[in-house]
Amino acid sequence: MEVFAKLDGEIVEEIGVKLKALRKIRKWSQSDLAGKVGVSRKHISEIETGKGTSLLTFVKILKVFNKTEKLMEVLSGSSVSPKERFMKENK
Repeated sequence: MEVFAKLDGEIVEEIGVKLKALRKIRKWSQSDLAGKVGVSRKHISEIETGKGTSLLTFVKILKVFNKTEKLMEVLSGSSVSPKERFMKENK
C-alpha cells in the first residue's frame, strides 16, 4: 500500500513496528531503550503498539538508534515533494 494512501493511525503503527524491530536487532529490552531515552518502559510499549508519543521523545529515540539523518533529509526543504521522492525511490 502506498504510504500516502495509509491512514494516520496505520502510519503510527508502522513506525512503532519498525522501532520495535530496531530495538530487537540490538537485543535491547523495552526497559533498556526506555533508560536510554529517559522514559518509562510502559511508554516504549505504547509507542511500539502505535499509541503515539511526543515529537521530542520520537527525536530522542531516533538519536539513540543514530537515525536522525533521514529526519533531517525530510526537513531539508527539498524542492521535491515527499510523494515525488517516494515514487522515484520505489520505481
